[in-house]
Amino acid sequence: MNRPELHNIYRLVISWLYPNICPCCEKYIDYNAAFCDECSIEIKPYDGSYVIKYADKFIAACFYEGIVESAVLRFKKTDCGNSYYAFAYRIAEVLREKGLSSATDLIVPIPLTKKKLSERGYNQTELMAKELRFMLNVPYENVLVKKSDTVEQKSLSASQRRENLRGVFTVSPKAADIAGKRILLIDDVCTTGSTLSEASEVLKEAGAKTVIAAAFAKTIMKDTKENRSGSDTQ
Repeated sequence: MNRPELHNIYRLVISWLYPNICPCCEKYIDYNAAFCDECSIEIKPYDGSYVIKYADKFIAACFYEGIVESAVLRFKKTDCGNSYYAFAYRIAEVLREKGLSSATDLIVPIPLTKKKLSERGYNQTELMAKELRFMLNVPYENVLVKKSDTVEQKSLSASQRRENLRGVFTVSPKAADIAGKRILLIDDVCTTGSTLSEASEVLKEAGAKTVIAAAFAKTIMKDTKENRSGSDTQ
C-alpha cells in the first residue's frame, strides 16, 4: 500500500473523531471531499495567465474572491479543519490537468519568520505542502527561511511589495542539497507574485533546476491588464 492510500485511510479514521467540514461554509462533508457541492459551484477556477519572475511556471487553482477570500482569511487566523487539505487538493487537480503532477522532486512551502510562526502556531503553506506530498507522492521540506518580518503586503503597491521582500528569504543551512531538483513552491494566495518571485530567485541561486510557483488563489490586479481572458503580466 502506497502513501496516498495510507493517507486516505487515515483521513477516513480521523473523520470519525473530527468530522470533515467545508472550509467556506463549515458544512459537514465526506471525509475525502474538499468543499461542499454548493461552495464548489461558487469557486471560480483560475483561467488567467501570470508570469512570476524567476519561476519557470505559475499555476493557481481559483480566483481570490467571494467565499474563497473568506476561507483564506479564516485559514490565516485559525487552523480551520479541512482548509489545508482542500486548498492542496485543488492545487493538485490543476497540476494533473496541466500535466505537471510528475514534474517535481520536492515541495517547498513559503516560510514564516520564527516570531510569526510562534504567534500563529502553524504555517498554513506548510500544512498545504504536507497534504500535497501525499496527493503527489513527492516529499516536502522547509528549505527556505524567512529572516525577518516585513510590512504587511496588502498595504503596499506592487513596487513596494518587491522592495519589502528583497533579501528576506534564504536557504536553511539544515536543508538538503536542492541542486538539480525540480521544485514545487507553494503559497496560499498570489497577488503581485513578489513573494513567489523572491523565493524562486533564492531557490534558483541555490541550484534548483526548475521552480513551479503554485498558489491556491490568485487575486485580480486592478492596476494591470490581467483578466480572465488570460492576459500575461509580471
